[in-house]
Amino acid sequence: MLKRILKILLALVIVVVAAVGGGLAWLRWGNGYKADGELQMAGLTAPVRVLRDAHGIPYIFAQTTPDLIRAQGFVTAQHRLFQLEAYRALIYGRVAEVVGEVGLASDKEMRTLGLTRNAQRHAKLLSPEARDFLTWYAEGLNAYAALTSDHPIELKLAGFRVGPWSVDDLVAVLHFVNYSHATNYKAELLMQAMIDKLGFEKAKALFPLNVNPDRKAQLASLGTTQVVEGLNVQDLILQSGSPIAPIELGSNNWAVGATRSASGATIVSNDPHLDARTLPGVWHPVGLFAPGIQAIGAALPGVPGLTIGRTPHVAFGVTNGYGDSQDLFIETVDPANPANYLDNGASVPFETREEIIRVKDAKAPNGIREETLTVRSTKRGPVVGNAANGRVLSLRMASAEIPGGGLGIEKLLTAKTVQEVDAAAQQMGVMYFNYVFGDSSGAVGHRATGLVPLRASGQGVFPKPADTAANDWRGFIPPDKLPGQIAPARGWVGTANHDTQPDNYPYHYGSYFSPPYRYGTIKNRIENGPAMKAADHLALMQDISNAQARGLAPKIVAALQGGKHADLAAILASWDFHERTDSAAPTIYHSIYEALATQTFSDELGPELAKRWLSNWYTWQSRFDALLADPASPWFDDTATPSVETLPDMIRRATDIARADLEAKYGAAPQAWLWGKAHTIAFVSPLRRSGPGKDLLGTTPKAYAGSGETVQRGLSGFGQGFEARFFASLRFIADFSDSEKVMAAVSGGVAERQFGPHQKDQLEAWMGGRLLPWWFAPAAVEANARHTLVLKP
Repeated sequence: MLKRILKILLALVIVVVAAVGGGLAWLRWGNGYKADGELQMAGLTAPVRVLRDAHGIPYIFAQTTPDLIRAQGFVTAQHRLFQLEAYRALIYGRVAEVVGEVGLASDKEMRTLGLTRNAQRHAKLLSPEARDFLTWYAEGLNAYAALTSDHPIELKLAGFRVGPWSVDDLVAVLHFVNYSHATNYKAELLMQAMIDKLGFEKAKALFPLNVNPDRKAQLASLGTTQVVEGLNVQDLILQSGSPIAPIELGSNNWAVGATRSASGATIVSNDPHLDARTLPGVWHPVGLFAPGIQAIGAALPGVPGLTIGRTPHVAFGVTNGYGDSQDLFIETVDPANPANYLDNGASVPFETREEIIRVKDAKAPNGIREETLTVRSTKRGPVVGNAANGRVLSLRMASAEIPGGGLGIEKLLTAKTVQEVDAAAQQMGVMYFNYVFGDSSGAVGHRATGLVPLRASGQGVFPKPADTAANDWRGFIPPDKLPGQIAPARGWVGTANHDTQPDNYPYHYGSYFSPPYRYGTIKNRIENGPAMKAADHLALMQDISNAQARGLAPKIVAALQGGKHADLAAILASWDFHERTDSAAPTIYHSIYEALATQTFSDELGPELAKRWLSNWYTWQSRFDALLADPASPWFDDTATPSVETLPDMIRRATDIARADLEAKYGAAPQAWLWGKAHTIAFVSPLRRSGPGKDLLGTTPKAYAGSGETVQRGLSGFGQGFEARFFASLRFIADFSDSEKVMAAVSGGVAERQFGPHQKDQLEAWMGGRLLPWWFAPAAVEANARHTLVLKP
């Protein structure tokens, strides 16, 4: 989700910067919000106090739960109204109206998918408790929206029109989170392209290999289904140049119970990995206090309550679970009537609707032109692409079929045990998280969430023909049967986007997961190290040992020793696999690793398809690890040469390529190829993402340790250099032996306002590996308050 928002904001930069011109000084004094004194807030039933600490974190004290959530909406809008309106424009397909042609592809995609239509359907089915929770939050957003004099200047410069927020809008935000977390369709398209290129039997050898280190046997993942070769998908609305979020979103979370904790108290740790390079970041820190509620943590703007947090009784954190809730179906257009499609032999009309998209255009009358988009749908879902021989692809999404009821998020603030958090998680049909949680008794638990279909075919790896019942959905996995465990005997739980399906799991929860490198490191430390203090959890979050390199690096050394690259072999031979910024070994290793993967597969797949496959890390890394165990695997043979190449041959070829690239960038001396020069991280303002002034409004690039394979994540785009794009957008540790605070830091700040004191004031601690106190005890909040705002009815 977030990468899409960031790219849309990049387009907004053009609008904003043009308007700003030389007015940066004006921004400095004119872009604040009221943090002291009093403000009238419509909808409240009693006064609400908002205390802010030295980092601007708001702590909201209300006399009732409805007023608490209303005030949360109000304060969130104070800090993130620009971000909220960017979300809404994107979700509703209204970006082109603000930024012009560059937003049109995204608008077409969102209108085709119909997420807002699904959200409107879902909103009608909400439980009264869930509807009230969203209604109160929307009332707070709208109360702030009415205070136009306090709005951020960025919002005005971008040209957004602030309108009222509804329950439908807030459910739409949840559905967009759903779409971004559950985009298995990308992997299906990729697998189909490989089937078209190689044929099914050969392509099957490269399908994702998902590893659960806690499982003794590999689960079957393909089931039985008809394979269509030569589908040749074209005109795909989902790949039309729109800024779609990469599916390499990832995170770590774990919880240790009494037997694994040095104090005997539960500790919950979480560091969600997102592309949070645009300030102030993704998460909104907030404290919530009312009779029966005492909570501190982080919320997603547009989602009330806390997504990550703690109360006196429980603490919880999330990772992306990658539940497979989407399937592409191959539909056959009726050759006798192209307005129809064939469904089990019957000719059925496509459902059609027209969407009018407004596009900013200086050449059009009144500066706006309109484009008409015709959307076709089958009974499974919208048509998203064309294929060979009179076929089209439809996308079926579980989010379009959610049965209603609660959302789960409204239960977390008052849950008292791991069993109650689990019950709340089981209601989260619209979000695909791995929730990890613990309670004050020392118990811990894990539950994967989301509405996941029961597939008659048994697989969700590649598109299926729609004209047979054998490929259809047959209900959904019962929520209490989704992967999870409560109070396990081992005394801890954890996830790192890896496959959490246990042995003999009878369902297909997903087929696209992270390799187990990060989870293996976490598991090894917790199970084989001493009982942990909070400081040990922070050290584990910042672990920069590369478990994947431990297997491949010795093979590289063996292939290079005694040859022209013996100097590189010597550097790698002395490497301890920790990816420090002052070491050249990580730079050498990752350069060879990427070149080796490219050289291995480009001959069979062709350069373009190989690039697509390798750009999706989770689809190939574990499979590649398995191939590396057989140096004579035919995949290492270059089919374009008369000789038969093996793994050592390809390593030497890859090293030739890597060395030439590194010498061109950093000079001839390998000792100078430091990881900190290559692997950097930089933060930008939405006002200026590139060009003069970028560093002034954001930050200069900084060296960053770790990589995509380490617990301290710094994932880069394959073949695009080593700039860290996905990283810990938040580090959060809740220690039940500390009743005063949690320790946390976001990669930015609380408020989006340019030149405001809290746009990036947590970044120094975050970059330095330090955490900050987010106050939990009301007395500690009062003692550390720097500002007090009273919201009055």
